[in-house]
Amino acid sequence: MKAIKNLWFILLYINFQSIYSQNLLNTNTWTVGSGSVTGFSQNGSTTENIRELGRNHVGENVILWKAIPDASSNADGGWNSSYHNINNARDYRFSVWIKKTNSKSGNTYFGCQQWQPDSSIHDYTILNFDNIAIRNPYFFVGDLPKLDRWYLLVGFIRSKNFPFGFNEGGIYDGLTGEKVLSTTDFKFSPSTTRLRHRAYLYYDTNTADRQYFYKPRLEQVNHSIMPSVNDLLSLNPDSQLTFTYDTAGNQTERFYCPDACGSAGKKTNKKETDEIVESIEPEVVNFEEQLSIFPNPTKGFVSINIGVSLLKKISSVNVYSSNSSLIRTLKVNSQDLKVDLTDMPSGIYFLHIHMNDGSNSITKKIIKN
Repeated sequence: MKAIKNLWFILLYINFQSIYSQNLLNTNTWTVGSGSVTGFSQNGSTTENIRELGRNHVGENVILWKAIPDASSNADGGWNSSYHNINNARDYRFSVWIKKTNSKSGNTYFGCQQWQPDSSIHDYTILNFDNIAIRNPYFFVGDLPKLDRWYLLVGFIRSKNFPFGFNEGGIYDGLTGEKVLSTTDFKFSPSTTRLRHRAYLYYDTNTADRQYFYKPRLEQVNHSIMPSVNDLLSLNPDSQLTFTYDTAGNQTERFYCPDACGSAGKKTNKKETDEIVESIEPEVVNFEEQLSIFPNPTKGFVSINIGVSLLKKISSVNVYSSNSSLIRTLKVNSQDLKVDLTDMPSGIYFLHIHMNDGSNSITKKIIKN
């Protein structure tokens, strides 16, 4: 029995290592100190880039990279990682944890950059989804929603063969796990060979501000071994989000309980649950939330469930292969649709929904095993 238990532990450890070793960025070089380290070149002066022990989003004591702005409106901390070789026929995911404190002066930057063999030649090899070369690609530039809160920033660069626009990246609240903002994704051109990760604080003239960075990642997308966003968030699995609504059905408040809310998800004593109460404005209907696809990945058949509000807006539903070939056109006559991919080869497919107002569309990825 002991041998079996030891074997189970070894297999679990190997699996854990295989999942988290996919990161091309090595943060083991992050030691307490200042300035650049192996794999990460400082953005701004040495005094603006400090590494120190601090708490991450789940309270662990870890090494954080801290940006300390001076009074000048320029680079104020963060890094450019080393360049890493990539396969431009595959998708890549970038991520990093960031927290800003004191004020919203300046901007948070999260992006990537392609290798330029000659700095005098503008070899811009990252594209937007209109196939326009982007000189300075950033997944996000701006202010994070709240001060003094950790956010997970996620962005994607798609394969050079990616057929159309599909923004999957986003910014996730480290406390609730909610996706609170979308980011801008890009695609490779055939000439892309190397990439680096970038995360900065810029143009902050408030010397009392601080921006903290933690656990940057750059990895090739492989859903069988890559940690999911939920894995990266490391949320308490027993936590609950509870919502309240007004008489018109608009969401008015959101409650988050780090352990568990009271019975039936109702609010309990604040001291017992340490809940966070957040008043919010009525929300616009998010049609993507009214679309579910299962099972995904699939071995053949896929069921698609469409919410009532979304169903009224749909003009057409099509399924495309990864090389943008149309393989299915679905008749939308109920909330429940089925797609048969049994005779199709393994790979990635895209469910593409056009709205009848002509202004919006939804694209979802389907993985065929």
